[in-house]
Amino acid sequence: MSNGGRFEFDDGGCYVGDWEEGRAHGYGVCTGPGAQGEYSGRWSRGFESLGVYTWPSGNTYQGYWSQGKRSGLGTESKSKWSYKGEWCHGLKGHLGVWESHSGVIYEGVWREGLQDGYGMETYADGGTYQGQWQSGKRHGYGVRQSVPYRQATLVRSPHRTSLESLHSEADPNAPVVPLPPPSLPPPPLPGDSPASGSRGGFVLAFPGDPDFPKGAKKKSGGFFRRSLLLSGLRVRRAESKASLGSKRGSLKSEAGVSSAGSEATTLSYAETEPPELPSTLTIEGSSTEVYAGEWRADRRSGYGVSRRSNGLRYEGEWLGNRRHGYGRTTYPDGSKEEGKYKLNRLVSGKVKNLIPLRRSKVKEKVDRAVEVARRAVSMARQKQELAIAR
Repeated sequence: MSNGGRFEFDDGGCYVGDWEEGRAHGYGVCTGPGAQGEYSGRWSRGFESLGVYTWPSGNTYQGYWSQGKRSGLGTESKSKWSYKGEWCHGLKGHLGVWESHSGVIYEGVWREGLQDGYGMETYADGGTYQGQWQSGKRHGYGVRQSVPYRQATLVRSPHRTSLESLHSEADPNAPVVPLPPPSLPPPPLPGDSPASGSRGGFVLAFPGDPDFPKGAKKKSGGFFRRSLLLSGLRVRRAESKASLGSKRGSLKSEAGVSSAGSEATTLSYAETEPPELPSTLTIEGSSTEVYAGEWRADRRSGYGVSRRSNGLRYEGEWLGNRRHGYGRTTYPDGSKEEGKYKLNRLVSGKVKNLIPLRRSKVKEKVDRAVEVARRAVSMARQKQELAIAR
């Protein structure tokens, strides 16, 4: 049998509504001390069932509950973002849509309050990421598509609060649980223009681009000096053998100098940092860029391919949104460079067809990296389709 009434709590809060067997059951309104915070809606044996909860800050949740926790379909609205979707044990879970007032939107799978699984994120400038997520970060395989550079520079994508947590306010009566210390963020890209950075769509940085590191010091070229020393030893050996073995030793020694010197030059460029070539690869306003491949901890890391609409392309290894490892770069004019990169700079290999790269271990590693990167593109496209289908 149901009865209506009013019940005053010791802390100053109160409940007004239906009762059954000494518990709230039916419809009622419960307010906190000093009328701070309110739940109004349906109750089931002392627990919220379906209704609207309003925090003292003005944030609201409207939806289903189970055993005092948000569970099922519901919508949470805060001052800077809103979430509409499924909840599990009080946290965002399964499928849902998160949208910030700045225009960033995530649609996909959630786990324990964070993006985890397959999902699609649309940024404030209109660019998109479609693929895998883990613990609130892009992780696995995915595709990042930019908008035209002119449009991207006009809208700086804000840092998204969901990277840390999208949990709602905690119950003031619940015990305080210490949070783990925050992890250090990865180092920012040089320049960090509105179109680049940790969530930007343009990462192919070259001399002439606004995000290419400036004033970097070149290596001292220790191997270059060492190779010259070795070539000198070869010359002396050639001279000694020529003087003992033939009357034409002078001619052989000259030949030895020529061959040894050319070999030293090849080794120096193949193992040390090549000279930086002038470039005019500025980003045009209409240019777009797409990356498909592996992601780790919210950044392009692993194997992947990035293509710009003007024909510029890099295939190979990445680390923290930068070309790092073995790979191949194709320029808009069709020329190529390949070898080993370190933080966007080529440190061993061939520079735009000017220095021949012999069939060596470096060449084999480049070919392998390009092959794996192309397979990563195929995998990323599959994950992209799954993310869109969610």
